[in-house]
Amino acid sequence: MAFGDIGGVVTELIVTCTTPAEGDVAINKGDAVKLAGDYTVTNATDAEDVVFGQAMADASENGVAIPVKVRGVCAFAYTGSAPDVNGAAGVAASATAGAVKAPASGNGKGINLKVDTAAATVHVLL
Repeated sequence: MAFGDIGGVVTELIVTCTTPAEGDVAINKGDAVKLAGDYTVTNATDAEDVVFGQAMADASENGVAIPVKVRGVCAFAYTGSAPDVNGAAGVAASATAGAVKAPASGNGKGINLKVDTAAATVHVLL
């Protein structure tokens, strides 16, 4: 599979996880998700939570299976200032469900490859 402006081979790892057994679930395909328990993910994040991966499907029910990309290039929506692209910086979860942000300190998760400020998206190699 070719990806990116230049192209090349990208290896991805997708893990089957579940949504929480109780509470509200409103995960959209492409959302950044965090671990909320054993193989359980949610997009309800607080600022600076660790990003586990990217939801590969929508989910709106409790306790259902959902595929999550945990390795590969993910295009996330971001909030706040544009994340840096410098070969070291990654992202942290935002307080906005499903979005990421530049970490307050440290490098965050992954390596940022591209930032599209017009679309407010960042491509991250997890």
